[in-house]
Amino acid sequence: MRKYSLLVMLSISLLTCKKDKVVTELPPNERIKFEAEYAERKGTLQIETLVAGYSGKGYVVPFVDYSDRLIFSVINDLAGTYNIYIGYSTLTYGATSCYIQINDQTIFTVPFPTTGDAFGEVKASHTDLMLNKNTVTISSGNKHFAIDYIRIEPYVEVPVSPNLVNPNPSKEAINLFNYLKESYGKKIHSGATGITSSLDEENWIFSQTGKYPALAGFDFMNHTRNYSWENKDDLVKNAAYWWSQKGMVACHWHWRDPMRINDAFYSPSGSSGEKTYFDASKVSDTLSVEYKAMITDIDTIAFYLIQLRNANVPVLWRPLHEASGKWFWWGYQGAEATKALWKVMFNRLVNYHKLNNLIWIWTSDIKADNMSWYPGDAYVDILGMDIYPTNGDFSSQVNSFNKLKSDFGGRKLITLSENGSIPDPDNLVKDKAGWLYFMPWYGDYTRSSTINPLSQWQKIMNHTYVITRDEMPDLKN
Repeated sequence: MRKYSLLVMLSISLLTCKKDKVVTELPPNERIKFEAEYAERKGTLQIETLVAGYSGKGYVVPFVDYSDRLIFSVINDLAGTYNIYIGYSTLTYGATSCYIQINDQTIFTVPFPTTGDAFGEVKASHTDLMLNKNTVTISSGNKHFAIDYIRIEPYVEVPVSPNLVNPNPSKEAINLFNYLKESYGKKIHSGATGITSSLDEENWIFSQTGKYPALAGFDFMNHTRNYSWENKDDLVKNAAYWWSQKGMVACHWHWRDPMRINDAFYSPSGSSGEKTYFDASKVSDTLSVEYKAMITDIDTIAFYLIQLRNANVPVLWRPLHEASGKWFWWGYQGAEATKALWKVMFNRLVNYHKLNNLIWIWTSDIKADNMSWYPGDAYVDILGMDIYPTNGDFSSQVNSFNKLKSDFGGRKLITLSENGSIPDPDNLVKDKAGWLYFMPWYGDYTRSSTINPLSQWQKIMNHTYVITRDEMPDLKN
């Protein structure tokens, strides 16, 4: 994809264009629209009226040249947090995206789903707008598109869902969830994950910083196989120990081919490793061999989760992760198959196996179709996002946080469920990026001096914004 400079400055102060006049006020809770045809245009941009359905007197195209930028200059009389929407058309060129920057915040991408010869609207994000002058920067992605307007409305915070989705959660799960809600947006919890059942990364972090992370992650990757090198009981033992030391326990599952044709979990579109063609859509056919194989594997994992339930250990449970990427078999057949599988797993673990110690985490993203993959509020407690920035990028990832919060209306807690370089706590505080916890992947992602240098680990684990295991409350009572 061709990259373009993002120097487009939309100076937004809460006013709008009405005919040829500018209205300089923003009454509370009123939506304000800024028509593109009144903005200053740079590069090859022009006003056109060929495609019907636009707002105002026209729209601006084509947004393909390096110099293309659209500039609104406005004075803002009311500071606050606002949703920003973009009216656009993809014309005949198909789905694309624009780049947007608000004031001096990091550049991020706004996907444009296909509209054809029509106009649509997408929510860019929500952001803080300062008193007086603000700048919003927009430039082209990789295809032609048209900008019709931008629209601003006050952002209204929605309370986080108060209860777990399990109808009869354990006391410990309730305690943990209530604690996470209370600390959400105030501090971030440190985390790490080892390879499958170990605490190797957590112990390494302690040896380098003198503090253990608050959260330990485990992987059920090998628990549906009988590998001689894997003691499957270690996961339960280490997780129960971690909980006894006031730490939080998270579990995910790289689910190997349920049919045992091979040991792969990558789909044919996976970037590396062995591939499986296992068809997750068969989960809707209860008579299929694939359905029966999936149920057998779910029951196998339930055996270990039941042990954790009996040990009174609540689990931050994150199955079917990164499904929308389609590089794992559980996402390869598309959103409907993944959602159906999620609900089958939920009902099997919650209603059949009576597992009331699970807090369900759905791994989402900020793509245009992220909501179409979502299993639904009745099946998800926490939203996660897996982000692997450029090595050594310690930015807060606030735009991704805000986009996910905006897309889901703020009704779910949001966590950085997997990552490479860890956001610098100072950046998290400055940008108000309220991730619940971070969890770098094991090996080099945790230990490499180019991804997470030791000096950065020492800063993180001793920062007042970061909660380590010794600072965790006793959630058993």
